[in-house]
Amino acid sequence: MATRTVTASEGIDLLSALGVNVIVRDADTVTLGLDGRRTIARVHVRRSPPSRWDIRRDVDSNRARDAHPGILLYVVPKATAALADRAVADPTIAVVSVQDRVVILRGKRMEEELPGVLAARQGAAPTQGRVAWGRYALLRVLLRTPRPRTQMDLAAECGVSQVTISNSLRTLDTAVVRDEGGWRALRPETLWSQFLAEYPGPQGITSYWLGLDPIVRQAKAVRDASAAVDGLVSGDPAADTIAPWRVGSRAVVYARTGLDLARLGFSETTRENATLDYVVPADPTIWSTARAWSSTAPVWTTDPVLVAWDVQRTGGPDAADAVERIRRTVLAGWLK
Repeated sequence: MATRTVTASEGIDLLSALGVNVIVRDADTVTLGLDGRRTIARVHVRRSPPSRWDIRRDVDSNRARDAHPGILLYVVPKATAALADRAVADPTIAVVSVQDRVVILRGKRMEEELPGVLAARQGAAPTQGRVAWGRYALLRVLLRTPRPRTQMDLAAECGVSQVTISNSLRTLDTAVVRDEGGWRALRPETLWSQFLAEYPGPQGITSYWLGLDPIVRQAKAVRDASAAVDGLVSGDPAADTIAPWRVGSRAVVYARTGLDLARLGFSETTRENATLDYVVPADPTIWSTARAWSSTAPVWTTDPVLVAWDVQRTGGPDAADAVERIRRTVLAGWLK
């Protein structure tokens, strides 16, 4: 049977469950704290364990990137004996093996029974290979207005190159049309459904936190604290500003670098128990599409299409109704 793809966040979950304090620095860098010692780690998520040649290449790349590179942290579905032996022998290599729940850190194996730590997760499964972030951003900005826009305008709103927009428009086929003034969505409801069904998620690294305040207050506190790193609110608190419908149960905050929310009174927890997801995404377009959609400055929420995706991912008995209300609000502009 084929091995399923794992995510960096699953590796972070397992490390946290084993007592390792993890602070996210950016989409592929964390600080690991254990027994009073802190170590910077570059996170490499692999669909299969790396060969010795892969490790050598990653070590060289790590050194070229940083004069003090820290360690390489491999998150894999299941580690081979060769990779485990290498990590035990070399403290600059660390391994998180998700399926058998084994962590090798600083040359030592850390294992114990962890029922429920890595329970089945909701939302879209991570994709393999390179993600076409520009294409998913284009789906979102095309829904912003029925007004035709040039490829240059669309590229600016997505934060990608004009070549990326040109290639992405071709993949949308009959869902878009070119008018005299530029490109516009011909069937916006199709683009909406396509994004919610196909978006692989922001990827990067997510940490999960539990707060006791109302969800909106939690989101505001984290947004204010993360303003310097461009924090953006999504999920239920953002949905409440677009189309109020349900009592919020979970907030999502996107930021460019990590933040230790324990300083704000939050407790780190598992995904299943969290009231707030703090995401350092690999998707670089989130801030561009948020600015394109916003009529205010500074921008404090993600675009409404991404908000709907996050509400859908959070789930709950009234999630579908909440997403539908956001959809109606977004597409109402097409009926004017």
